[in-house]
Amino acid sequence: METTLNRPSLSDRLAEPETTEMLHRLLDHAQTLDQVLQVAGDIPNLLAIAVDFFDAVAKRVSDEGINLEERATGLLRLLRLVTDPQNQQAMESLVSSLPALAEGGKLAEELPNLMATAVDVFDEWATKLKAEGISLEESVRRGLHAALYLGGQIREHELDRIGFLLRSDVLSEQAVETVSLAGTALTSCRKGTCEQQVPPRMGILGALKVLRDPHAQRAVSFAMQFAKCFGNALEESHPTPNSSNKD
Repeated sequence: METTLNRPSLSDRLAEPETTEMLHRLLDHAQTLDQVLQVAGDIPNLLAIAVDFFDAVAKRVSDEGINLEERATGLLRLLRLVTDPQNQQAMESLVSSLPALAEGGKLAEELPNLMATAVDVFDEWATKLKAEGISLEESVRRGLHAALYLGGQIREHELDRIGFLLRSDVLSEQAVETVSLAGTALTSCRKGTCEQQVPPRMGILGALKVLRDPHAQRAVSFAMQFAKCFGNALEESHPTPNSSNKD
């Protein structure tokens, strides 16, 4: 170990270039060092002020019925959940979906206007039905009653038959029109015959005379054409055993 006697003198050390350079640097930063020392001296006072402020905040929060320790524990637990890798991945996926959510938000903002438009259209439709003498409320009530009644009366195999009827040509436009014409003819015929006190009688000569009428001839032609078409449909649906041997 170097003793005091073996050390260079203070004047020699101060005369060294390294020492002179270090002293210059110290003097250059003397003001900054002085400010640091002043701040260091004020640290105890600053800590005391911070503690007093925190105690005041904690007391005010406690007076409001808030458990600060419980809140801090929950905040730490939330921080742990947020920093979990799986949760971070989920949050990244959520952030990447924000543009789509923004578009959904715009649609949600337009939803009241769309609902108002739909309500206006419905009101206009209901007003039109009312002007035509149709009570919308009564119609809905009767429709539900009819649906419930039919649902309780019709069995499953009967529903299959109704489905078969709907898929057939019985309800086609032409078939319904033909049935309507037949109904009109039946009504007219009843007025001309059955409603009379003594219905007129007709023999063979009368029938032959009626056949000379163009309308009667048209009806007979329709009946003959119907017989031909009906027979063709029967043959296609239920062919006779030896129909293929006729050729």
